Amino acid sequence: MIKRHIRRRIIFSIVLLSAIISTLLYIGWYSNLLIVKNIEVRGTQEIPIELVTETSQVSLNTQLLRVPTASVVERLKTIPQVGNVEVRRGWPYTLVIDITERIPVAITDLAEGRFLVDQSGFPYLPAPSGANFPLISGPDDLSRNSSILVWQSFPDWLKPEIASTNADNPNSVWLVMTNGRKVLWGNTDNSTEKSAVLRVLRRMAASTYDVSTPEVPVVKP
Repeated sequence: MIKRHIRRRIIFSIVLLSAIISTLLYIGWYSNLLIVKNIEVRGTQEIPIELVTETSQVSLNTQLLRVPTASVVERLKTIPQVGNVEVRRGWPYTLVIDITERIPVAITDLAEGRFLVDQSGFPYLPAPSGANFPLISGPDDLSRNSSILVWQSFPDWLKPEIASTNADNPNSVWLVMTNGRKVLWGNTDNSTEKSAVLRVLRRMAASTYDVSTPEVPVVKP
């Protein structure tokens, strides 16, 4: 059996621990000692800070422990320019919002109009008039991402000759040249070899150049 003095110590420790936990919960959940006095937004360049704070729907003087950070993240993701966001508590009275903005690398045409596209292939914002980005297309984000990767792999001499880079799926990319000719590119592999082969083939009169297998290129009249 546990000796009486040991049992008393155990009971005392349990009571003390419960009192400490209860005090901390009260301070964090109900008192005004740990409340949101400041919302710190980091990482924004194009997104107005006011838009971030309004969309977060976090009111000042809310107990910091009560802020539903996961819900705040989901609300902030509704801002089109937000690529990634992290929300955390900066004790004792700051809510920290870290934003990673989407960076446009291409444009694509959708039923709703022409949109800016980020590296992942996601069309997120209507493109301003005169936006100077390569034109790509694809039925989904992965396909558009393949179009972007292929475009980015082009050597400098080739880019001015390409009107658009398109993908039926991530492994089936094709190009339209400024002279109207079509290039079957295939997947994103072996871009250097494909570019070198196309540099020679484009001198031949044809409607389509197939460099999807650069070792065995095909010219179609």
